[in-house]
Amino acid sequence: MSLPLKLFLAVLFGAVIGLERQGSNKENPSENINGIRTFSLISLLGGLAGAFYISDSIFLLVVSTVSALILIGAYYFAGSFILKKVGLTTEISMVFTFLLGFLAVSEIFPLQLILALWVVVLLVLSMKSKTGVLALGISHNELQTFISYAVIALVILPFLPNQGFFLQDIPGTSELLKSFGNDLDFMRSIEIINPRKLWFIVALITGIDVFGYALAKLIGRGKSFSLTSFVGGFVSSTSTTQALALRSKKVGAHLVLVSAAILANVASFFQIFILVAPMNKEWLAEITPILSMIILSGLGMFLFYSLKGRKENVNVGQEQTSRGENVFSIYSALKFAFILTTIKIITKICLAVFGQSGFLASSMIASFIGIDAIIINLSEMAGSVITFKEAALAFILVNAVNLLTKFGYSFFAGDRKFSLRFLFSVLVIIVSSLIGFWLWP
Repeated sequence: MSLPLKLFLAVLFGAVIGLERQGSNKENPSENINGIRTFSLISLLGGLAGAFYISDSIFLLVVSTVSALILIGAYYFAGSFILKKVGLTTEISMVFTFLLGFLAVSEIFPLQLILALWVVVLLVLSMKSKTGVLALGISHNELQTFISYAVIALVILPFLPNQGFFLQDIPGTSELLKSFGNDLDFMRSIEIINPRKLWFIVALITGIDVFGYALAKLIGRGKSFSLTSFVGGFVSSTSTTQALALRSKKVGAHLVLVSAAILANVASFFQIFILVAPMNKEWLAEITPILSMIILSGLGMFLFYSLKGRKENVNVGQEQTSRGENVFSIYSALKFAFILTTIKIITKICLAVFGQSGFLASSMIASFIGIDAIIINLSEMAGSVITFKEAALAFILVNAVNLLTKFGYSFFAGDRKFSLRFLFSVLVIIVSSLIGFWLWP
């Protein structure tokens, strides 16, 4: 990593810490001098000290370090004896900011360890703050959300063992399979769980949530209804479809709402590229024609209903694009990991005991609660445990069941005209996917 990039990283460390500190002092504006700029400069000074360290400029290293300590000491003296403030949190965070800047440039420790330390500092600092909005329009809950994601991706992931555990390692599995007359030998190569791979998937899924939420916040209220619905589908197509179905009972713009629901689901199809690409590029290349058929048919139905309903007017509500300020939590990440692991174990046991039909049936049942975990499971199995074509067929079936489940939600929660038009669109998408499979080379 080049020196300018290291210095930029050091400044970034300080800026984010300064954002949190600036928000924590909002109740006392007169004392709010320790914000983004202050901490950015402190971390930059630490970065320069790190540059002096690696270039063996001991005199400049000592000068920069002593200067930082004098400035922090002066700040503490002014706060304690002049302003009569009690507490050392800001001063200690300044010291850590300087150290983080120094470590980012000097590379005394691995970068992943420095990132983990930075996230832990942010996590500790954010525990006490109850301020609603910090700065730059970012709320405290949103900052905690991003810190939670940083914990997932930067603190936990790098330190997990990259070791696979297999079906035969689960107590009682051997006896269960033998009772059905199955030979366990062919199961030895089937990996059930790899902690680092599993957590990488969790980081990927939650990263998509964070990106979708940030995009929705960037768009804001009063923007294009179609664009808002697309972003809502990127966050959660099921929640967006449910919200639009509920809205269909309150307004008469069924065509516009149906087109928005279709577009939200098209957004979720684009997510599949993001989910599969890191896991199995070969299978992604194989199913791209099917995905293209699904996306094109979805866009076709969106345009069909949009043109028919262009004279309809519907107010864009925020509820369909947001799941609340807390986009996710560590608990939700652990919940997803548990669901994914359970699906992997059940589907692979069904494959071993009942063959392809059992695998397909278990995957279709699991798709009632969502397809993200199933898509990831198929990505891992395609080309090794099952063929690419079998994985593609499973994908088509679970996608069909998931779409029909969303129709069920809309039928019970929304207007009948909305739900029936949505069903027609779903059937068109399913038929298109089957055509894509039929054209499989």
